Amino acid sequence: MKLLLSALGAAMLVAQAGGALAQEVKEIRLGSPWPTSSTIHEALPVFAEEVEKLSEGRIKVRVYPDSQLGDIQALINGVQLGTVDMTYLAIGNAGVLRGGAPLNVAYTPYLFNTKEDAERIANSEVFQPLYDDLAEQSGVRIFAVHGARSPRAVQNTQRPVKTPADLEGLKIRIPPIDGIRVAFETMGARPVVLGLGDTYNAIERGQVDGHENGIDAAVGYKWYEVAKYFTPTDHIFETAAFYVNESLWQSFSEEDREIFRKAAATGGAAMTKAGEAVDKEGYEIFAENGVEVTEPDKEAFREALKDVYKQFEGTVWPDGLVAKIRAMQE
Repeated sequence: MKLLLSALGAAMLVAQAGGALAQEVKEIRLGSPWPTSSTIHEALPVFAEEVEKLSEGRIKVRVYPDSQLGDIQALINGVQLGTVDMTYLAIGNAGVLRGGAPLNVAYTPYLFNTKEDAERIANSEVFQPLYDDLAEQSGVRIFAVHGARSPRAVQNTQRPVKTPADLEGLKIRIPPIDGIRVAFETMGARPVVLGLGDTYNAIERGQVDGHENGIDAAVGYKWYEVAKYFTPTDHIFETAAFYVNESLWQSFSEEDREIFRKAAATGGAAMTKAGEAVDKEGYEIFAENGVEVTEPDKEAFREALKDVYKQFEGTVWPDGLVAKIRAMQE
């Protein structure tokens, strides 16, 4: 009987130990607005796989794509409230949060020389105080910025665009970012804020003459069907960012935070690679659909937009920040 009781006791201890181990697995809910067919989504399964691998199974990331947990605004609200643990959005989406406006510096025309510079600097000590302020004021932290979109361009229905003067009077769809609005007003265009999903019909109906975005969006939304002049101005290099609930982030050990950072870099690299493939394919699609690609006079665009940032310096973001960022690329 004693042997039986001992065996039973040992079995119970093993079961309890197994249950404790099972309870130690942490599941992270990551909501995404991006469809699984998008290049941006490419980052997320890789990120999840890396987190599980680096944590040796202690942490699992469950990805909910296709706006399953809500659109961009709902996801930002969810991360703030803690009903969503993480999300993966453009760095500029933080602008709707308290303390997030300074991150709009990333949309200063010709701030970054390359997408590699944009990603490197966004993860540097220059940007870290901005992420800390965002976390303190809103309860949402950006813990890593990895994954480059296509460089921004201009596409329209009216004429080839080689210099800023060619944009005079054109109605151009833009996102709701003040720096981009001011840039296009400076060049004589008439910027119009529209949702991405509304842009195709707006171009087709003549409500706008074109859009400001990357070739990835132009291909994904098939704007090449309705706008036949494309100019790769490369005026903005946009990166994607991993957002997390601040209270959750503070609950992680530094070891686990480093796991998330490393996994974010690997996931972002997958997105960048997928985007580069789409960029190459995009020009082939343009050729097949009669889109004329015009090589711009980039120096003329740089000159026209060189002072746009000044009206935001010291008010929207800290004074001298643009100079610091440019100095890191000299």
